[in-house]
Amino acid sequence: MWPKSFTAFFFGIILSISLMLNLNHLLPLAVDIRLLIGLISGFCLWVAVMIYCYSRNSARAALWGCSKALLASGAVNVYFFVAG
Repeated sequence: MWPKSFTAFFFGIILSISLMLNLNHLLPLAVDIRLLIGLISGFCLWVAVMIYCYSRNSARAALWGCSKALLASGAVNVYFFVAG
């Protein structure tokens, strides 16, 4: 149970931050509204990733699924960083 907990906690935080950075680049709103949306959505995404990790049979399966999503989100972040 502890390996799944560590995977869920750390990958949940990193993945929600990465996805919220992507969303922040795409929203055409004022900065304060984007920050509020990012804060609320980021927490909800973190909880969703933690639930996903706990629903897997092993920590390795949870790590594999989160790694694929983090790689895709990181690639989009790199694109926004280079293009912007």
